[in-house]
Amino acid sequence: MEKSNQRISKLDGLRGLLSLVVTLNHSFLVLAIPAFANVWGQNVLEFHDWQSKIQQIMMILGNGGAAVTLFFILSGFVMGLSLNKFSKIGLLDTINFYIKRIIRLYPVYLFLVVVTAIYMWTIFVYKVYPSASTWYTWWMNFQMTVNEFFLNVFFIHTYLGGVTWTLRVILIASIIFPIFYLINRRTSKLVDLLLVILLIVLDFTIFNIPNFRDLRYLFMFYSGLIIAKFSKFFNSIPGWLIYVTSPFVIFLLLDIRYMTGEYTGGVVENIICWFIIGLLAYGQELRLFNFLETKFFKYLGKVSYSLYLTHFSVLYVLSKIMFDNLPNLPYQENYLIIHFIMWGLSLGITIILSSIIYRLVEKPALVLSSKLQIHLKEA
Repeated sequence: MEKSNQRISKLDGLRGLLSLVVTLNHSFLVLAIPAFANVWGQNVLEFHDWQSKIQQIMMILGNGGAAVTLFFILSGFVMGLSLNKFSKIGLLDTINFYIKRIIRLYPVYLFLVVVTAIYMWTIFVYKVYPSASTWYTWWMNFQMTVNEFFLNVFFIHTYLGGVTWTLRVILIASIIFPIFYLINRRTSKLVDLLLVILLIVLDFTIFNIPNFRDLRYLFMFYSGLIIAKFSKFFNSIPGWLIYVTSPFVIFLLLDIRYMTGEYTGGVVENIICWFIIGLLAYGQELRLFNFLETKFFKYLGKVSYSLYLTHFSVLYVLSKIMFDNLPNLPYQENYLIIHFIMWGLSLGITIILSSIIYRLVEKPALVLSSKLQIHLKEA
């Protein structure tokens, strides 16, 4: 039991690490970079100058796409473990599962929507800044009417930040997930792998709907669900093989999407992330992963959901204050150091805010979820 708990704490630490990766990714997107529409998407072997090369390396380390893939697979794995607690998946169990997911996802998000709406109704004025990137300029370019408020509350629109779209994906996957789970209980490991392949084909064709691509990630959630069936396989992978291959595998994970494309890269990311989570959950104990169990990463893992949701808002407001009050900064000449400063400032503020939001919003919601499940069981 102790060993299992250690592995769960590694997954908590992984959440903390992924939250850091996403904050790094967005912090290095704020400023327009002269001569490069997409410096981090350039060939890693091509050298222009040290500033752009370090910027590119930071963006590779802060690969938001790989982080989101890990989040989705991890969500599928955790939801599968949650459903495993039920002896059978009847109507009451399914309702219980949905209530737990809604209470897990909504309170912090609703808090973010309300605070953002108040900000936009009071002091916010949208501006286009000459030194801002097109990515930064795209956000918050809408009127926060009452109608728009409710469209965002119910995930019809996801305009409030760089990660809110992922919540809609997770919510949709959560609705479908009990069906995935029932299928998974009746299938072999070979059939599960074939179903993942089938979902990949469907997700990149029929489910790849223009202006609504949320279904395109379903194969990642099913990939996470089947990890538990392969526990013996992950435990059988020798430690020396992991140590020898890990540098190449990590580089491939962080750079494959830039070397290939969104679809091929997404599939390769999925495979690598599947192995990472499987090894953390069921693999041999290796020092390679011990950093995930440090107090820092475990704490970030505890507040990771609040951190993940609020970091964009903090970064956006800080950047806006910078552009408004320091218009003459040499942004184009010193974009790298400014990005580092913005990352440090926004991360520090976000960790403090996330800790407060976790205590006042997220933790009470988790307690409420547990109480409701107990009452449902008693009923």
